[in-house]
Amino acid sequence: MATKDENEIRLSHALSEGEIKATQKRQEKVLMCLKDLGIHCDQNNVPNIVVLGSGGGLRAMIALLGTLVELKTQNFLDAVLYLCGVSGSTWCMSLLYEDTKWSENLMSLEKELCKNLSDFPWHFMKAEEYLQESSRDELYSLTDFWASCLVYQILKQFDEHELADHREASETGINPYPIYAAVDKEKLSEEGENFPGTWFEFTPHESGYTALGAFVSTKYFGSEFEKGKMKKRAKKKPICYMQALWGSALGSIEENLKFIRECLQRIFQLKEGISSCAPESNSDTVMAYQTALLLLDLEFCAVSGNDPKEVFKKLLNILSGKAKSASYQLCTEMHNTWAMKTREERMESCTELDKEIEKELRVHLGEEGTLEGELQSSHGNSLGPLQDVIRMMFKTIGCVMTWKWGTTNNFLYKCSNIQPSYLVRNKIISLIDAGLAINSAYPLVLRAQRRTDLIISFDFSSGDPFETIKKTATYCQKNSIPFPKIENQEMDENHPSDCYIFRGDKSCPTVMHFPLFNSVNCSDKIEEYRKRFHTFSMFFPKEDIKDLLEKARLNVYNNSGKIMDEIKRLVSSSHKKEF
Repeated sequence: MATKDENEIRLSHALSEGEIKATQKRQEKVLMCLKDLGIHCDQNNVPNIVVLGSGGGLRAMIALLGTLVELKTQNFLDAVLYLCGVSGSTWCMSLLYEDTKWSENLMSLEKELCKNLSDFPWHFMKAEEYLQESSRDELYSLTDFWASCLVYQILKQFDEHELADHREASETGINPYPIYAAVDKEKLSEEGENFPGTWFEFTPHESGYTALGAFVSTKYFGSEFEKGKMKKRAKKKPICYMQALWGSALGSIEENLKFIRECLQRIFQLKEGISSCAPESNSDTVMAYQTALLLLDLEFCAVSGNDPKEVFKKLLNILSGKAKSASYQLCTEMHNTWAMKTREERMESCTELDKEIEKELRVHLGEEGTLEGELQSSHGNSLGPLQDVIRMMFKTIGCVMTWKWGTTNNFLYKCSNIQPSYLVRNKIISLIDAGLAINSAYPLVLRAQRRTDLIISFDFSSGDPFETIKKTATYCQKNSIPFPKIENQEMDENHPSDCYIFRGDKSCPTVMHFPLFNSVNCSDKIEEYRKRFHTFSMFFPKEDIKDLLEKARLNVYNNSGKIMDEIKRLVSSSHKKEF
């Protein structure tokens, strides 16, 4: 059970007290639902049914909404114990749980959310205000930028509630219990997608490392802890920030860089009140702004392999006013040696140049990466009223150069008796989109204590619609986690069917897998739909939203009989796994 003192961390593989009470209450609702469906079972034999929503940006957000609406229509939604999401699916979930009775109000919520997506205005200056404020935080990262400029722009809502505020919506039994997925950036990079310690879960009650049994109250996520005790409570992390953390991997690095550049350019121009800036301008502020954008352009060339000739020309022209400066000399050296360097070496050079230019602008980096002091021009003059904008731009570019995402205080810092020991050494951890590991959060619902019997997986991924289940099978095999064999079924990624059922022995759950676009709901236009609903899309027209909702609904409607049969089979087997 969870510790009663939420100021302390909890080291246990048991479920939190809040989750246990909430799911017990929900099981009463599940039992009533099964009875209404004509499926009779006793209280000790209620199957634990999980709905998984994969990542996929706005496409996933809308598709999960349509899926849940049809599950409601077919009277299956109240049979679901857990609702678990990655990336775009978490956007849908977190919006729904703002309503404490969303399962009962789903039809009206669908209309409201779709209206917001297609008609509601996005206030750019509100995003800029949040960005300015968050960039003053020492743990500022691209996740803050994503919250302000991408998530808010897509969802048209800037939710300033906290995840812990969703406890009421999770405890009454009216709604499934929600689980949101992320992964540890460093561990994913070092150990790979099959390392259990990579996975990090969020519920309204607790957040932490699922496989390692290390948790903190979600209310205090991001606060400073040392030796298991809270030292300093952090400013609240709004839902909009969490949506950016859960959904940060929407596009390629190149697409992300272009987006960041466009946003920074728009912010500056709106604040400056100009539409364009000529390279020959004598304005110190404009020169600082141009230098910032050119650094991004150079990073883009390093990442993409594009020719940097014009970028170097413009950058050297700006820096030539101080020809003996370290930044000018470094830029010249980079220009001369660029062709001989690898992609990684070019990116490292861009980082060095960014730091040198920041120094010469007198933007001083403190020990924790905070930007201190007043920005100055090369002539020693203050950059004036736009100082905060330039400061934010260079801080954002610093995050780009190091690809800094989801930085937060490590609640396990200096905690004793923790294995593996790497968890206690670092004061800061970085959490990112779980889709970078597996685009559906199977590792969280396969946590043994959740006793999952049936996983209904809705896959909204781009590309191979079977990648998530293939990766999960590998993950489970490497970590000795019971999971059904998937090799016996033909899986054509170019022409998938709408439902696949994978059954194993009584030690593992049954998995029902639903590819979003398939030969049943799209006929011979699967590829057309995949291209039309691209993951990095910021907006879909109203008619496209309706079409996407319909495709998602059809996957449930056309297979309602199969879902019913699987639930009946589980109940009739009269078996609950022992742990």
